[in-house]
Amino acid sequence: MKSNFLVYASALLLAASAASAPLHAQSDEPPPPWEFTSDLGFVNASGNTSITTLNVGERLIRRIERWEFTQDFGVVYGETDGVESSNFWRAGLRSDFLLTPRFALYGRVGFDRNKFAGINRRFNEGVGGVAKLVNTAKNEWNAEAGIEATQQRDLARTSDSFTSLRAATSWKHKFSDAAHFLQIVEVLPNLDVSDDLRVNTESTLVAPLSTHVGITVSYLIRYDNLPAFNAAGTARLKKSDRMLSTGLRIAY
Repeated sequence: MKSNFLVYASALLLAASAASAPLHAQSDEPPPPWEFTSDLGFVNASGNTSITTLNVGERLIRRIERWEFTQDFGVVYGETDGVESSNFWRAGLRSDFLLTPRFALYGRVGFDRNKFAGINRRFNEGVGGVAKLVNTAKNEWNAEAGIEATQQRDLARTSDSFTSLRAATSWKHKFSDAAHFLQIVEVLPNLDVSDDLRVNTESTLVAPLSTHVGITVSYLIRYDNLPAFNAAGTARLKKSDRMLSTGLRIAY
């Protein structure tokens, strides 16, 4: 419990300091009312080795005055020599309300399924705050802190419900209007079980081919210090999953 208190205190301190920090060279250009991106990657190899991989993702953002609504969905699926080797699904809805130019409140719900991490289904519902530390024409840096409720069912047919804190940060650097690098880090300590700590990171690089089409390279890490058991319930799975994907991105 002491470690959970320290994490909670650190998250609150981060949010408070972020809200009081000066906003560097705020960009005067308002974001567009609509944004849509779609990612698609596919590899098929045959001969001495048979490999098929597919990754699909999309994100839709709608902005109405102080409100921002985000919907996203993604799938990573793969087979090696005809045997399923990856199966990861995710979906989410999020709403942000801008209180000031530097601070917003958010609420979100999400779903994910990761067969090879032992997760049959996992739902989460969370609320929190967002501090906009930097918002310039080239750089966007946000810090987030909140709390989440999670309902999880493993492939070993065990179910669990728990509450977690959430601390996250994101940094986006624009090389041009169509090229950028995005780094996201999310930390989720379980308040009920101190050993259960999850960390998710995403690194994405987008290079344009035309005004609306680009090449994207993404590297995801999903770490769970207390991973689920295998389907037989005899041993815990590995703590870390890493996914490297490339493909085309369509953006409007």
